[in-house]
Amino acid sequence: MPQPVIAFLRHSLTLKAAMAACLDDPKPEAVHKLRSSTRRLEAVLEVLNSSADLPTLQKRSKAFRRSLRQIRRTSGGVRDLDVHRELLSSYQAVSGAAELDQELQALRKKKVKKLHRQILADEDEIRLTLDRLEATVAGLTDLKLSGGNLVDAARSWLTPAVRGLNPHEDEDLHSIRKACKTARYIAEIGGESSKTAAKFAKRMENVQQTTGAWHDCLLLLNHAHASLPGKSPFTERLYVKTGLLRRRAESKAAHLLRA
Repeated sequence: MPQPVIAFLRHSLTLKAAMAACLDDPKPEAVHKLRSSTRRLEAVLEVLNSSADLPTLQKRSKAFRRSLRQIRRTSGGVRDLDVHRELLSSYQAVSGAAELDQELQALRKKKVKKLHRQILADEDEIRLTLDRLEATVAGLTDLKLSGGNLVDAARSWLTPAVRGLNPHEDEDLHSIRKACKTARYIAEIGGESSKTAAKFAKRMENVQQTTGAWHDCLLLLNHAHASLPGKSPFTERLYVKTGLLRRRAESKAAHLLRA
């Protein structure tokens, strides 16, 4: 059976290593691990808080989220640029793409410096909060949940998070993406030992990736509009692709909401 405490300790180690790696050499993979490990830890804490009656855990979970807030946002800014530059790599022969890539590369350097400062400012607090959380959950090592339990937990979190959202609205569609990401991370706690949890996590990942592909292109399109001439060949091609991805994302999100 899946053990949420072990998952928490594993993601805690990943976060600590990612902070160190980003201070040493903030490559895209290190930044991605920093960003994703914060979300995965929050997902595990959702499960632990709903499965165990520990007021101390709830209090320290809130403190942990507060300590993570800025570093998560800052690392997200770098991560977005890494994704945008990866998207640009398939357009290098299109007029305007190379110029935009140079601009994004320069912007990444600035954001990396900001991330470096943020980690230095917050690392001690984050590590201290993690140490306290690890001590708190140590008494829950016998807590085991089935794959079905985790799917139920993921659905219980997902349902109110997407209620009332309209996939035809950009902000709502992006919110559906984020909700699916958290639901996926909850289910993945048991993904290695439960086919039920793995299947649900895969479904959430599919919606997340489809809506994410649209949102990444949309943000890159905004960069292109701000930096390149209005009739730039690259901007026109990206506009068409963004529209196509938008329709796919809407379809996936609408199907999820109906289900």
